[in-house]
Amino acid sequence: MLDILERCIDVCSHPEHLLQIRGQRRQVTACTVKNSVVQQFSTLSVQGVGVRARVDNGCWGFSSVNTCEASQVEQAARQAVALGKAASRVSQDRVEIQTQKAVTDTVSSPVKVSPSGLAEEIVDIPMRACTSALGAGPEIKDCKATYISMEDQKYFVSSEGSQITEHITRIMLFVNVVARRNDVVCPCSDNVGFTGGWEVFDETSPEELGQTVAEKAVNLLAAKTPPSGTVRVIIGPKLCATLLHEAIGHPLEADLAMAGGGFGTQLNRPVCSELVTIYDDGHVPGGLGYFFYDDEGTPCTRTTLIDCGVLKSFMHDRESASAAGVLPTGNAHAWDYSVEPLIRQTNIGIEPGEYTVEEMIEDVSDGLFLEGTFGGQADSNADFTFGFQSARAIEKGELTEEFRGANVAGNAIDVFKTIDAVSNTSVLRPGACGKHQFAVQGRVVPAIRCHIMVGGHGG
Repeated sequence: MLDILERCIDVCSHPEHLLQIRGQRRQVTACTVKNSVVQQFSTLSVQGVGVRARVDNGCWGFSSVNTCEASQVEQAARQAVALGKAASRVSQDRVEIQTQKAVTDTVSSPVKVSPSGLAEEIVDIPMRACTSALGAGPEIKDCKATYISMEDQKYFVSSEGSQITEHITRIMLFVNVVARRNDVVCPCSDNVGFTGGWEVFDETSPEELGQTVAEKAVNLLAAKTPPSGTVRVIIGPKLCATLLHEAIGHPLEADLAMAGGGFGTQLNRPVCSELVTIYDDGHVPGGLGYFFYDDEGTPCTRTTLIDCGVLKSFMHDRESASAAGVLPTGNAHAWDYSVEPLIRQTNIGIEPGEYTVEEMIEDVSDGLFLEGTFGGQADSNADFTFGFQSARAIEKGELTEEFRGANVAGNAIDVFKTIDAVSNTSVLRPGACGKHQFAVQGRVVPAIRCHIMVGGHGG
């Protein structure tokens, strides 16, 4: 494929055009087991090429084809150029982008145990998780476990001279259960996600994941809902991961920030507690957002976004970086060859602090420890509403009563200003994002202590 893409560059390039051509071969294997019955088992293979053309330093044109045949790729390149020219004729905007140094590289994500096993071995992974969950007791009325492996072979060439080949393997396992006692129903879920191979199950086995989720659901059947109001809380890593990605990460993406989002005018100003340092890093080992290069050929290096509470940088693609007068950060990513790259997170994280979780609990006389997540929503101003799966009361420095999940809401910038402790250990969490396109990403998160509004019913 690389030879075809390079020939297309030779045939279609023009001194006043920037061509970026991405080829991709992807194989996805998915297996879902529901209540110990295989519900779905499939393998999907896709391939194709996407071409971006920036014409006369003006607008981008884009075209894609679901084939790697040379003539079709060249036709897509010519179509992209034609679309760029048409858009440039009517556009009033002219945004320059900096010339990028050419890169020639072939890289692969580390894989210790390849996921290309026999069908029986693949089915065994979600089956073990499901069997373990159902074994938690008769109150588990429904269990679904889904295994997904995704192997990507990606190729990137540009008229600037870059030639990059990447091979990246990702593994995911999702477990969802429903426990019921009389009229009380409690859902619970968790997942693991990893860039690499089946070695991910050495750390968290399918049985352990299934059992943990099911036992949590059963325990919550007897729990009450938590008290409402603005509460001093410790937010566990799972909920912190969602809060960080949705309510802090998205507003730090340059396309949202520079369009007037909550962080848009705050560069070099304090935006949260001085205990908080936030970064984005495509090279976090095992993170679902593990990338060597983004889809513009920019290296995915570590970017410090907030340093000791002070906003230092946004996440940029080449165009937004040029408009801001900074270097691109390697955050231009597309879900696959058929769509254009856009600015999005890779692995976003919070630097660990100085407290153990036990020390954080000891300093709370009346509060809550929030655990798990049911997702939620946030906007570019960092206003959010999220659900959490469970909570524990904190009374005079000790964990006491367990509560069912509810919701938290507020403005993340305001909430992060109240952080007075960050735990000294971080957890790597998998995540997904639906910003115009689907994506998988990582979050590296400690526990944080802050004040937040709690109320409503979660789940």
